[in-house]
Amino acid sequence: MIKIFRNVRKKLLMEGKTTNYIKYAIGEIILVVLGILIALQINNWNEQRKVDGEIVKALTEIRSNLISDSLNIRQTRLDKSEDIEIQSTVIHALKNRNIPYDSIEYHLGRVMIARRIVFVDNGYQLMKKFGLERLKNQELRNELINYYTHSVKNIMDDTADDEHEFITVFLPYVRNHFLDWDFSKRGVPADYEQLKSDKYFLTCLMLNVKNSESTLEALKTGAREIQEILPILDETILAYK
Repeated sequence: MIKIFRNVRKKLLMEGKTTNYIKYAIGEIILVVLGILIALQINNWNEQRKVDGEIVKALTEIRSNLISDSLNIRQTRLDKSEDIEIQSTVIHALKNRNIPYDSIEYHLGRVMIARRIVFVDNGYQLMKKFGLERLKNQELRNELINYYTHSVKNIMDDTADDEHEFITVFLPYVRNHFLDWDFSKRGVPADYEQLKSDKYFLTCLMLNVKNSESTLEALKTGAREIQEILPILDETILAYK
């Protein structure tokens, strides 16, 4: 192609067609510039496709993580709700000093349980590493930041408080006042009559119910936010494809 241009210019000069030569030279320059611009545009387009592909990969991973979180939250909420119901049953029995001996051992095995929950944030960490500012959908960006930096943190803080209560309050009490205790299955007090009048144990249970209710609310908030994020996330993924 360059050889052809050179021959055309040479022919115009030999024929003395200076004006045509200048016009041709200008046209040639414009053609070269256009070629360069087109090449740059194609290169930019290819780079953007790579970027969009990485974003879709991260968002798809986030979607999978959120579904996993949703399932874990759902199960933990079910378990936590049952825990609260059992704790309330024991509290009622102690307040009325009327212990149902046929079921109390199972209930006492469930009155305080540290429910741990695992959140998966591989996709979010990948998106952060890649650059959250690259997300075109600002609403999605804000929702993800709020979920991972506030909602998940609140749940983890509340479950950490529950676990601290379990380790520092309930387990020491069990060691001193129970003959046998099998996690979540049964608890056998050393003295049922003493248990009826133990204000410390009753107070601990009531405080634990309050803590558990707070954790349950945090779980509900997290579950609601996931359901709000998923449709926005799906729309954003489709927009990049």
